[in-house]
Amino acid sequence: MKRFLILLLLLSCGKGINRAKDFPFNKGYVLVDQNGNKRSLWDLQGSVLVVGYIYTHCPDICPIITDNMRKIYHLAAKEGILNKGVLFLSITFDPKRDKPEVLRDYMKVYGIDTASAWLFLTGEEKTIDSFMKDLDILVDFGPMQIIESGDTTYFITHNDRIHVVGRDGKIKAYFRGSEAKAEEVLEIIKLEM
Repeated sequence: MKRFLILLLLLSCGKGINRAKDFPFNKGYVLVDQNGNKRSLWDLQGSVLVVGYIYTHCPDICPIITDNMRKIYHLAAKEGILNKGVLFLSITFDPKRDKPEVLRDYMKVYGIDTASAWLFLTGEEKTIDSFMKDLDILVDFGPMQIIESGDTTYFITHNDRIHVVGRDGKIKAYFRGSEAKAEEVLEIIKLEM
């Protein structure tokens, strides 16, 4: 119980908990996109990244984070900056359930074109765990339950975060993903153009 209360306190805080300064391009992380293609983070360096952290079975803030990122994406498209090296990433906390086809279906639910400048990424569990630790993203898996269908379900307590990463690989800003205002995030992106 004490662990849960400390985690809840940390997750409810604003900017104080994310101490990462650099996005971990140089750590050799290879993730898998919604189309099953391997994506080395190293190859994304030099782009301006807008990065959100979600899982598709999330019942509360992940849909809000995804919707807010969609608003940012549409505003960036309207401003004509998507074709100028801006890339959106949504990275799952839950690679066990969030396989490429699940991420692809999730994109369709939100009306996100799978050929867009937005990648939904998964990977091996140990890779995702290490990646999240490098970014000081807190992830805590709750107890597992077997539901009526016989499937196992669980919830994940996690940070509510959207990062903006500059072309130099530095994290320029982070926002509470569920509260991010598209106009504010776009201003940070424009500073990196």
